[in-house]
Amino acid sequence: MKKKYLRRQAMGVLAAALAGGGAQAQEAEALAPVVVSASRLEQSTLEAPAAVTVINAEQLEASGAVRIGDALTAQVPSFYMRNGLGTSTRINTSPIVSFRGLSDGRTKMMVDGMDLSDGNSAGLASLMAIPMEEVAQIEVVPGAASTLYGSDAMGGVVNIITKVPTRREAKVKISRSFDDGEREAVAASYRNRWENGIAVALGAGYEEMSGFAGSDLVVASVGSSGTGANAVQGGRATTTTEGKKAYVIGDKGAVPSRANNQYAKVYYNLDAQSRFYAGINRSESTIGYEHFNTYLRKDGAALSLPASNVSINGDKLGSIKESSFWNSSNPNYREEIRYFAGFDGKLDNGTDLKVNLGYFDRDAYYVGSGSGATYDSGPGTRTSTPNTTLDASAQLGFALGQQQYLIVGLSANRSRLHRKVHQLSDWREPSSTTGVLNEQSEGESATRSLFVQDQLFLGDALTLYLGGRYDHWRTEGVSRKYSGTPVGTVESPERSESAFSPKVAAVYRLTGNTSLRSSLGRSFRAPSNYEMYATPSKSTNRLLIADPGLKPETATSWDLGIETALPGQGSLKATYYRTELQDMIYRKLSPYTGTPIAGVDTYATMTNAGEARIKGLELAAELPVTSWLRASASYTWTDSRITRDESGTGLEGKRLRYVPKNTAFFALDAQWQQWRAYLSTRYTGLQYSKEDNTDTVKNVFGGVSKYWLTNLKVSYRLDQTFTASAGINNLFDKTYYEYYQMPGRNAFVELTASF
Repeated sequence: MKKKYLRRQAMGVLAAALAGGGAQAQEAEALAPVVVSASRLEQSTLEAPAAVTVINAEQLEASGAVRIGDALTAQVPSFYMRNGLGTSTRINTSPIVSFRGLSDGRTKMMVDGMDLSDGNSAGLASLMAIPMEEVAQIEVVPGAASTLYGSDAMGGVVNIITKVPTRREAKVKISRSFDDGEREAVAASYRNRWENGIAVALGAGYEEMSGFAGSDLVVASVGSSGTGANAVQGGRATTTTEGKKAYVIGDKGAVPSRANNQYAKVYYNLDAQSRFYAGINRSESTIGYEHFNTYLRKDGAALSLPASNVSINGDKLGSIKESSFWNSSNPNYREEIRYFAGFDGKLDNGTDLKVNLGYFDRDAYYVGSGSGATYDSGPGTRTSTPNTTLDASAQLGFALGQQQYLIVGLSANRSRLHRKVHQLSDWREPSSTTGVLNEQSEGESATRSLFVQDQLFLGDALTLYLGGRYDHWRTEGVSRKYSGTPVGTVESPERSESAFSPKVAAVYRLTGNTSLRSSLGRSFRAPSNYEMYATPSKSTNRLLIADPGLKPETATSWDLGIETALPGQGSLKATYYRTELQDMIYRKLSPYTGTPIAGVDTYATMTNAGEARIKGLELAAELPVTSWLRASASYTWTDSRITRDESGTGLEGKRLRYVPKNTAFFALDAQWQQWRAYLSTRYTGLQYSKEDNTDTVKNVFGGVSKYWLTNLKVSYRLDQTFTASAGINNLFDKTYYEYYQMPGRNAFVELTASF
């Protein structure tokens, strides 16, 4: 019976009971969550070839997570996200994701199996637009996953699975947040399924955030320029991330934002196991600006700007320009429309068939001030980054006898970039273009793939996974710069490369409720269109340079882990992992020697810089303490270092950026009658945001902090229709930085109506 069960499980059907395995095995299978992302087939986490983390809709609601990133950063071992969290109003910014020690675009993020990375920088701003109320389950698969999912799946895969209508239900949720996290939001959804097999899901949402005025600070370093005769008061003593003495002299003002989204999905169920589906999702978001604040005072009044020979307490700050206080990339705008369709079910011969087709159409822009501009107006530029992504896959799954299940599939992905920088007569009015085109980039990258996975059941206890994927990647592009530095055209004719990503994994059932697993695999990441074809651009003190000749990265990973299912849907997990990264894409840092550009002293050129080694340990537990109280906890230690630097800039031995050395999480989830309370705290340890690790001083603006962040949410079900909730984020009012200063303690209230 156990072999028969395993075969049926591989075909996507959970057995109701196990004969001959005993009550303990039955209970373990019933308690272990069911996932589909680990091996592209439905199975329990005990049978999956990776230590999958599952976050369901109930857990999302209880935690108070505003966005997907909040839940992932808190609950998934070794997962860290910078930007894109609920309290941030920079909703058009692509989050930076680190997973198992690999950051900078090396984690595959998907919604219902469709790639979320855009056709420009392979950024993940689309993640911000997914309505939380529409999420049914998030499945997080750590480790090399290119065998099944192709490019980017080096650190792992995150698959956000949306709700499928099963009955008639309507829901409205109203939220209000205060203090640093001031926010108003409303979301409504309707789902229904009829006896004729048709089902629909409709939804819309709107949010408005005031922004946190103290987030983007203005910091002036102490130097030796000027006489210091213009003595002023105010400011706050600090240092730069390199330890140089400095003062916080102001902030760039609040960053208000607005966003809305709408979605519509339709399903047609042929039978209980097969359905067609199609839908559309649209989102739009705008970020504005408010007036800056200066903290400097002269004779009791705000210091007039510009000012020269400035000093505080005898420390010389030199000249201070008003433009240093401007939020010079706002306003900015983003719109995207996602179309999708597919089939998921069984053919007449019992073969499983999955077909998925998706198309992203994105448009975005941001502005920049130019020479001679004032705070309110004047010349500037508008950078537009329209891009599209086409993602398609089809797979067949079928049993070969009693002890084998085979998956074969095809996939294709194409991304296109059309980046343009136009001259504006008024940099605060994006529509005031003069028609002059300063620069433009066009690029296209496409990958066609064939993948196969063979699942073998070797006896009652051992399951072996053998897989491989062949990817053929091609790209071409051109960048043209008509003004500024440097002027010129770089044309990159079509070129192509191929990659083969094999993987072998084994799962051994030590007992009915304990599995030992190990895997060895190879993965790759193709460079983004932006990394290859973007025209040179300024970022802080750097001139960013693309490289059209970049090669794909490759990585070899292995892991060894154990998982035990506990009564009451509990679990214990431990995993050791190691990855060797080759042809690593990094920015080569070198002194700037070109035509002088204000504030620029460094070239930052994309290059295949060398190799890196990552190793780490993950521990996770989900424990039912009593009938009304659950505890969950995790701890991750990660050591990620560059082991070979071919750029010649001294990066060997440096840690990979945006990878915390230690992370930890602990939560208590209490449910009693109509009450529910969720208290969580997470720790983010030592990390670096610069390639050369020169940001050695932590907990200052422009860098990153080591911090504990604690949140609390309490809910009360008033009746069958209404639920009221309230909570506090950053409960202990921790001051911490993730480049920007993050919001202090802030409260929120929610009212949810379900019909």
